[in-house]
Amino acid sequence: MIAAKKWKRSDISTECVLGVYARPHKDKYPVDEVLQTETGAPNKVIWAAMWREEGRGFIEYGCNLRGGWLTQEGKSELLNGYFKE
Repeated sequence: MIAAKKWKRSDISTECVLGVYARPHKDKYPVDEVLQTETGAPNKVIWAAMWREEGRGFIEYGCNLRGGWLTQEGKSELLNGYFKE
């Protein structure tokens, strides 16, 4: 029997999370389901990564984090992540 991967929040990068939030609403809602489909990570790990980015000030939301958006800081972080090399 092969053991299943033990996921950690750190397995989901900031760029991965912010990249989904940067998409048009129709392509990102609900964010947690999109991230789960793209990464294969369990829902609780996805939510931990989303809350991590909200805590860093990169994401804002109205009623629910699933439909949030990038702050100016989040946009800057995403751009810096793409242009680090």
